[in-house]
Amino acid sequence: MAYDGEAGGDPRGPWCPKCRRPVKPGEPATLMYFATDPDGSLGQSGRLWHGECARPYWDKLTPLLARLRSWGIGGL
Repeated sequence: MAYDGEAGGDPRGPWCPKCRRPVKPGEPATLMYFATDPDGSLGQSGRLWHGECARPYWDKLTPLLARLRSWGIGGL
């Protein structure tokens, strides 16, 4: 690829790990972190995901977080 040697990464911007397309400025995006990859060494945590690509994860987590809040756990 032409940009493999580019210092500082790809000049087109960050790439979504799910769909493997660039996340362009102004597009809805989510910065995701996973417990199985806390430091980002597996390439999932700490990366921008398109809003729609991240939605399946948030659809699962939102009810769980609401339940924890109702129990007084997780002061989010």
